[in-house]
Amino acid sequence: MPLFPPPALEFVSSAVVELGEPLDVGETPAGRSRIVPITGGSFTGPGLAGRIQPFGADWQRILPDGTTLVEARYLAETAEGLVSVTSTGVRTGPPAVLAALARGEHVDRSSYEFRLTVRVSGAVGRPLTTGLLVGLAERAPDTVRYDLYRLT
Repeated sequence: MPLFPPPALEFVSSAVVELGEPLDVGETPAGRSRIVPITGGSFTGPGLAGRIQPFGADWQRILPDGTTLVEARYLAETAEGLVSVTSTGVRTGPPAVLAALARGEHVDRSSYEFRLTVRVSGAVGRPLTTGLLVGLAERAPDTVRYDLYRLT
């Protein structure tokens, strides 16, 4: 039995992160490495709204089964000022689906899982900078889209 009731989720924002062409670093002892430039995008929502700046990248490690570990760092400009965003997560699913995503094809988001944890700092106050933020994401050919929630 759980010790505590389950946390609730509070919607913060929807993000559309625009991506450039992946740079394939190649095989490493930890998996294949890729860097995907972040070229723009936006946050829209009650807790975070602004333009994603063309500054940052998603540093990926692709495991032998196709699972992708992501770590993206980028910058957004809001009405209050600059916000630093760090997103880490995992994208996993059937090998054929993951291979199609790696080729830049559109894949129905219900056929794989893409989950994120997100940290923000800068021109946003509490509770965003101190809260635990999670996201549900999808990868399109030239964007990543995700909904961002704060655990309450």
